[in-house]
Amino acid sequence: MRTIHRAAGVATAAAALVSGLALSAPGAAQAQPQASATAAPKVFTWSRSMSSGDCTMIRGAKWTLYPDGTAYFDGTVGSSAGDDAWLMWARLKDENGAVLGSIVNANAYDPKDRTKFAMNLRTAGTRYRWFASGRFNPALFDLVERMSMAKHC
Repeated sequence: MRTIHRAAGVATAAAALVSGLALSAPGAAQAQPQASATAAPKVFTWSRSMSSGDCTMIRGAKWTLYPDGTAYFDGTVGSSAGDDAWLMWARLKDENGAVLGSIVNANAYDPKDRTKFAMNLRTAGTRYRWFASGRFNPALFDLVERMSMAKHC
């Protein structure tokens, strides 16, 4: 009987692990399913590069959202011209793609637009690793299933 319980436990754990490894569709940024309903973070990864003007955000950029309303960005950006800036606005969306809200920049320098994130791109042809942080309404966490980013260079 112990063998049956152990085998069932191993099968359940394996199924939970496999469901947590699902990847988002190309070009989409959807939450990766979590193995349980605990307070695990939601990670949104962009599977394609994005461009605006002379600027590019390299594929693999990601936002990580936490149940307490904190959000962290990790991405790489660059410019073919230099003396540019990558500007972005991160929007939280529900399962139907409806906008729930935006991430507020933790280091906002523009009091008129606290949801704007900016990275200076001084040198042409140089890629810059960018780490940013922000906040969102934690009451939205369970509803967030997708994200989008508006961008400008």
